[in-house]
Amino acid sequence: MKLYNSLKSLILEAANMDVIIKSIKDKQIVVINYDGDEPGGKGLRTIEPVCLGYSKAGNPVLRAWDYEGASHKAYKGEKPLPSWRFFRLDRIISFIPTRDNFETAKPGYNPRGDKSMTRVIINAKFGNE
Repeated sequence: MKLYNSLKSLILEAANMDVIIKSIKDKQIVVINYDGDEPGGKGLRTIEPVCLGYSKAGNPVLRAWDYEGASHKAYKGEKPLPSWRFFRLDRIISFIPTRDNFETAKPGYNPRGDKSMTRVIINAKFGNE
């Protein structure tokens, strides 16, 4: 069991505040494995993380552009459209920054933070702010 836990920690890069803050500052595209609610909430996601803070319920959360679709309410055919999504940190199983970056904010980005958060730790900065 010790070997399993050691290997698991090497394979699954769990989300921690320092790595998330760095990915927001560096504007890194990130791949996460998310254990969200169904339908469609579980699985791998490719995201652009832009805001880290605490939800109204007191949970640490991440606001990010999700290439796979935000709420699975808007579809093109059977595929969800890309959009903003809220991720609870305790449900992110792995958080792996890629070598790719994003440079511009997606439509609907709020440079003053996130109204769904009671406290913002960091919000991405883009060149036109």
